Formats: sequence, structure tokens, C-alpha cells
Amino acid sequence: MKKLIIIVITLFFLNNCGYTPIYSLKNNNFYIKEISQKNESKLNSKFEDTIKKFSNQNSENTINLEINSNKKIDIISKDKKGDPSVFNMTISLTINIINKNNYEINKQKSLSENFSYNNNSNKFELKQYEKEIENNLINKIVEKSILYFSELQK
Repeated sequence: MKKLIIIVITLFFLNNCGYTPIYSLKNNNFYIKEISQKNESKLNSKFEDTIKKFSNQNSENTINLEINSNKKIDIISKDKKGDPSVFNMTISLTINIINKNNYEINKQKSLSENFSYNNNSNKFELKQYEKEIENNLINKIVEKSILYFSELQK
């Protein structure tokens, strides 16, 4: 019963404190009309799917994008046996904003995020963890790109 009361009070305060989502659709003043990929990759597709969620179809500011992404995993340190112990994953994305005639590049922006993590003896868990890191890094890059697109239109 106490948990229910705490939840109700928390919801009451959140509703009345003026909380609004940072990246709500009504705040975004850009519409991504078309995204072309320089190379077909999972990273490009993940970025495309994620960024389109934040595109506001009611906006008059349309953007055509050409994207190219790259993922790199480096070994930062090794143990006494020579086996990797710490990795660093870097995801970089190059965004070309293309003019409406689709020939001229107006602006180019490169965004990059990285994360260091320890090796795991269970390779399945390591791959699952790497996928989770990849998704988090892509989300960070999407946040940066949303801010960049919003700044462009001002």
C-alpha cells in the first residue's frame, strides 16, 4: 500500500512540475525527407531508423542526408599472457546535408563517440555487451545530430 501511495505522489509531482521531454516531436523544427547511405551497413540502418523517429513531418525545413558510419574496436591493454583485457569501441558518423537539387553538399558534420570496456571470458556475453554499447553510442550520436539539425535552422 505504501508503494502505491509513493507512486501516486511521484506521478502527481511529475505532472505538476512542468516536465516535458527534451526531444519531443513538437520541439524539432526539421523534417528528414530522405536519407541515403554511402554503404549499406547495420550502423547506417540503425542510425536512419533512430533519427527518423525525431523527424517532424509538419516542419517546413526539410533536410536530405547522406550518411556514412564506421565502427572500430581497438585493444587498449593486454594481460600477462598477451590476451586482450580492455577494448575501446569507437563509432563515427559522417553526415552530408544535401541541397534540394541533390547534387550540392551544403554542410558536412562528423560525429564520434567511444567507450572502453573490459574483456569477458564468456564470448557470448561479450558480444551481447558490445551490441548494447553500440546501441548506446548510436543513441548518443543521434542526440548530437538532433541538436545539430536544430541549430542549423535557426
